[in-house]
Amino acid sequence: MKVFGHRGSPGVPRFGENTLSSFRKAFQAGADGVELDVRRCGDRTLVALHDATLDRTTNGKGAIATLSYRDIQAFDAGGGEAVPRLSDVLDEFGSRGVLHIELKESNLAKDVADMVVERNLLPHVVLSAFDSDDNDEDAGSSWADLSSVSATIPIALLFTKRKLKRCGPARLIESALKAGAEAIHPSRDSISVELISDARKAGLTIRVWTVNDPSEALNLRNAGVDAIFSDCPAQCILALH
Repeated sequence: MKVFGHRGSPGVPRFGENTLSSFRKAFQAGADGVELDVRRCGDRTLVALHDATLDRTTNGKGAIATLSYRDIQAFDAGGGEAVPRLSDVLDEFGSRGVLHIELKESNLAKDVADMVVERNLLPHVVLSAFDSDDNDEDAGSSWADLSSVSATIPIALLFTKRKLKRCGPARLIESALKAGAEAIHPSRDSISVELISDARKAGLTIRVWTVNDPSEALNLRNAGVDAIFSDCPAQCILALH
């Protein structure tokens, strides 16, 4: 089973998520790659940030859509580090493992894919997103955005238990195939024997988020899951080996 650092290796409770140091820590622990969130700030720079505002993860405040990157990088995102640009993450980590880039807004897919292609990183990147009816309140991505670039770059469909409950496993797998996805990324409380079986029959990779309990990681591996995303990748890697 592969282990990917969720927003790097911020631990529990999370601290310094989506920073370059957090990503380095995950790779140093032996992670197969990392997951990061991407948004666009006011000057259209793409940055690694989960929330639409700076309030939770930095010592700054305000909506990033109203701020330039120069404004944003003045704030501390943990350990004295600035919020990184997507270009910084791609340039440092693009060839070290797999980067799972979650799109938090609409109309990001093509720009992100173009940046990946320009750097010849297609084998090292997967784009993912939640559907429009399955998002956080401040997120605006959709599976349709992903589908628009699936011919260019590998994509994976993220979903929660509520989405699975509305669709059912069969319809969800059908949506993944129709979108051109190579994988599904279900929440840890979405996993079932039926979902794993249906995904396997369809040839889809299964990567589960967010798994921080090493014993749960072992159970998921035994159930046939291919990979997990973890805030604590070092502990899960140790348990799995």
